[in-house]
Amino acid sequence: MKQLKPKHIVCFALPAWEADYLRSTVELMKGLSDDNLVLYVDYAYTISDLIKGILGKKKFEWKRLLGIKKRLRRITGDDGTGLCVLSLPPVLPAFIIKSYPLFKIANRINAAVTGYYINKAIKKLQMQNIIGFNSFQPFLGNYWSINNLQFTVYYIYDDFTNVPWFKGFATLEEEKFISKTDLIIVSSYELKKRKQKINKPVEVVNNGVHFNAFFSNITSRKLNEGYMKTVGYTGTMDNRIDWDLLETVVKQLPRIRFLFIGKVREKSFSDRLLKYMNVCFEPPVPTDQIPLLQRQIDVGIIPYVCNELTAAIYPLKVNEYLAMGLPVVVTPFASMGEADEVVYIAKNARLFIDNIEMALTEPDDCLKQQRLNIARKADWKERSTQLMEIIERYNTNTSIPDAILIKSSLSS
Repeated sequence: MKQLKPKHIVCFALPAWEADYLRSTVELMKGLSDDNLVLYVDYAYTISDLIKGILGKKKFEWKRLLGIKKRLRRITGDDGTGLCVLSLPPVLPAFIIKSYPLFKIANRINAAVTGYYINKAIKKLQMQNIIGFNSFQPFLGNYWSINNLQFTVYYIYDDFTNVPWFKGFATLEEEKFISKTDLIIVSSYELKKRKQKINKPVEVVNNGVHFNAFFSNITSRKLNEGYMKTVGYTGTMDNRIDWDLLETVVKQLPRIRFLFIGKVREKSFSDRLLKYMNVCFEPPVPTDQIPLLQRQIDVGIIPYVCNELTAAIYPLKVNEYLAMGLPVVVTPFASMGEADEVVYIAKNARLFIDNIEMALTEPDDCLKQQRLNIARKADWKERSTQLMEIIERYNTNTSIPDAILIKSSLSS
């Protein structure tokens, strides 16, 4: 679908613009900014976050919160399209409040203060007929009064009811915000099934991958070539992983190296596996280094437990594995759309072991090509295009008047 005129999009984001992990919200907005003007409203850091930033206990650009550095800056583009990021002033830490009425008062105060800066940025960028893209931020979304907002999308990539660090009033606030939205976008088919009970249109845009970044490393010489075969996992390691299954697999395959790359939430998790000689843990790395490290891997795994939390997940790592042509062994924790066609699915430890052994001896390059074809279609640019097409299907009045299509400069 070819756009005649750029759209004006304001992304109200819970995910921070800068982080040491990949965020689907950021990647989708980057893709949309190629043909549209996108204002990314950054994560609302609290006063306690600010103090930690000043003391060096938390890494982020805290000077932008205070206006010492420009709150509004342009990342890409210069003539009617591109991406700008807005840092908000520090807010009250509402989630430490146990009283729902007081929680709402704190959010009203936070929304009033931050909303002023958002509307100021909207005016500076001369944004009209705005598509509001709220990414998992109903808490302030319920109380913001945003100028020129014409269509509201709510983006859900997790389920508040099953995320342990979202407690108290999250579900209530989300239900209230959903009633005000025009369209819901979710990242998995399970989330769609859960949200279809609400009288709002729900569409799926799965997570993507920077295909070329991974594909370009396929022809590179494997870092462990000539040594034992390696089964690998990249990403955060927490209670989503089936550690019982994983320990059985590691124990039963002593001649295979198991490499885990990423942050371990609890030391007891890694300690459980490090007693085996064929296990290695590596710390998290910047996202642009993941393809290089995946050159060590012969088979990628996603050994998640099967529960309500993981059923709603569409893991980024599945397409990262596939984009390097790697065979992937997973537990049946969730549907991953087209990726289900090319991964090995094992419902218990015995089948997981069998599938790893089968994947390590794959004789057919056609299977590798099928995996690459699936990953190529999951490129972030393709996902962004899919998202815009869905929004345009539901919103027939998003064109920007000709008079508004003028240069917007942050230096003016």
